[in-house]
Amino acid sequence: MTKENRRTITMKYIKALYAGFIGLLLAACQTEQWEGMEGGFLISLGEDVTVTTKSTPAELGKPVKEQFSLKIVKESTGSTLYDGTFTSDQIPASVGLYTVTATCGENPLLGLDTPYYKGEEAGVEVTEGETRTVNLSCKVANALTSVTYDEPEKFDALFSSYGLKVSVDNQFVTINNNNAQKSAYYRAGTIPTFQFVGTLKDNGQAVSMTLEDDKLKNADTFGAGKHCKLTLKVKPATSGVILTVAKVEVENVTISETIPVEWLPAPKISATGFDENKTLTIYETAEAPTASIDFTVSRPIQDMSFSLNFSDENFLTLNKDYNLSALSDEDRIKLTNAGISLPLIGSSSPQIIFSEDFTSKLLAKNEGVANNQITINSVTANNRTNTDGAQTYTIAVHKPIFTVSVLPGNIWTKEFTIEEITVEEGKGNLEKIKENLIYQYQDNGEWKDCSNQETRQQIFTEHPLNRNYKVRAIYRGALISNEVDIEMESQEQLVNSDMEAWHQTDSGWDAPNYIPRNSSNEEEYWDTNNEFTFRYNILSWFKSNYNGFPAVSYSTAYKHGGNRSAELRNTAAGPVNTGSVIYDNNKVAGMLFYGNYTGTTSTSAANGSISIDEGRTFNSRPTQISFWYIYEPYNGDKQDTYEVIVKVIDASGNIIGEGHHTSNMLTTSWTNQTINITYQTSYIEKASKIYVCFLSSNAGQGNVPYEKKREISLSDAGNYTTHYGSILRIDDISLIYNK
Repeated sequence: MTKENRRTITMKYIKALYAGFIGLLLAACQTEQWEGMEGGFLISLGEDVTVTTKSTPAELGKPVKEQFSLKIVKESTGSTLYDGTFTSDQIPASVGLYTVTATCGENPLLGLDTPYYKGEEAGVEVTEGETRTVNLSCKVANALTSVTYDEPEKFDALFSSYGLKVSVDNQFVTINNNNAQKSAYYRAGTIPTFQFVGTLKDNGQAVSMTLEDDKLKNADTFGAGKHCKLTLKVKPATSGVILTVAKVEVENVTISETIPVEWLPAPKISATGFDENKTLTIYETAEAPTASIDFTVSRPIQDMSFSLNFSDENFLTLNKDYNLSALSDEDRIKLTNAGISLPLIGSSSPQIIFSEDFTSKLLAKNEGVANNQITINSVTANNRTNTDGAQTYTIAVHKPIFTVSVLPGNIWTKEFTIEEITVEEGKGNLEKIKENLIYQYQDNGEWKDCSNQETRQQIFTEHPLNRNYKVRAIYRGALISNEVDIEMESQEQLVNSDMEAWHQTDSGWDAPNYIPRNSSNEEEYWDTNNEFTFRYNILSWFKSNYNGFPAVSYSTAYKHGGNRSAELRNTAAGPVNTGSVIYDNNKVAGMLFYGNYTGTTSTSAANGSISIDEGRTFNSRPTQISFWYIYEPYNGDKQDTYEVIVKVIDASGNIIGEGHHTSNMLTTSWTNQTINITYQTSYIEKASKIYVCFLSSNAGQGNVPYEKKREISLSDAGNYTTHYGSILRIDDISLIYNK
């Protein structure tokens, strides 16, 4: 082809735009830092140029500008001004020199029907306040070879198959007799080698012959835009077959906007939303994406073959092979109803679109990943089929990642509460999962639904014998969360709760001291404030009731069950015990408590304080405390008030549960009293200690009522005269667990 036949693309420059519009016009393609823009580009393709060489196939009609790519680079910095598809929009530029390049297709080392077009001009100058015009001629930038056969019927008679093998370096392609209309394209400047290859009909022998011709050794034959046309001829001979190169023609080829079918690139398959492994990863219930398989075609799509292999049970009926050209209305409707849109034959921008409606319906499996596969077997456009073979895309559906937990403080003796599930960000939707979620516990290997789904609680009607369980959540009856082991609290009771364990010790005075345990060698749980009432013993040589009378003792005369009860009394034993001088500090209530007395033990008759280390180790949380009592307030009914204090304490020393009770009613027979223990609702922790304290009076130290010189009988110790007041007897203490 002569230079006069060559088609050119005219590129024109345009007026500059204001710098403030640059970001809107070129959001994705520009990397140059713009300052002082005074010129710009306006790119357009030129008029049609007829291609007359016989090597080109039939014309397609209208130009396909969209197949061209455009790149503009500033020469002084090497920065890219524009790198993208052909555009008719204005491209602003700062002053300077630029290299402008237009391309269409790729530039493979070797391939069948892989034309590559390129036009480039360097030194294109943009000056201040001036626009210029530059003509950029786009040419075929690689070279090609085609083959024809003189008297092809002779070839058909001799060979069952035959063709031209074209090799460059370690790559080769073969133009077989059944695709003889194709051409081998290779990079300009390379020198390919050519072999005729065939299989003889009479004996099935494979034969080959390297083609020799001076033109096939000349680099000019394989320059950019050169079309090497080989014509081969064959004739039988007595010793075999004689193959000759009948003719080698080398022609120039050009591109026009009327691009021949086989010069256009083969269709290409790509995807939106899929990763480099052709996988779209989604999590059931999470935000459903829209994805697509995209087809880049130079001309409208002619056909497509694809297969669906969905593992999702809701879409199994869609699994089969499809051809777009033979697609029935029924199949298209079924796919559309599922949320899958297919292109129509003749579409210029074909896509298979997987809508949000479709991806939102995909279900996961509890174990492993649910893979839904779409295989594009082939796609055809401009009489060419994609060259990269079948492509499989996978929509991988993972189960949402949701977890359960149970706070230790929400595990009681007969109920527990599971925390609301948490969902890993982006891997599930909490609100959607909650719509179809069941909380469960495992009892003796069997999973059962928790009794109150709204509050996520399991409440047993009776205290269960089994204290160890697993809990989980299950979504839509199929997808299971993690499992959490829990241990229920036990129904612990206070040590010596029946008040049977006591022993006496010598106080150093006439009256003995009473200790609420069997012996001094046993671990302490209950304690009294007797140590305070025996604190002053400076006259140890004078054995008399001198500030030395117990505020707490046991009673064998009064008991609800068993042989003993605790007896607490107000005491005011001062100097000489029954003397007329009574210090306010010695007027104290009898105290029996679960803890340790840490008060004053000094030799001061008038001073001293009562302090207590509250509580003993205890790991359960009762909801009530019950006890039996007799109360004799000093001077009759309602003249004094006894008090009971209960505290449940966590490992940090915080009070997490409390109970309190007072009464001033005279009670002469054993009466049961139950006190509620109320727990914090916003601060739920496990118990570490429990403190229970009984006081014969709540009047406070120095204020308790009493009567001087009253006679009293101490069990197993005889009768004594001392100053004392109200008496509180306690027996058979029990902790109740309603949670």
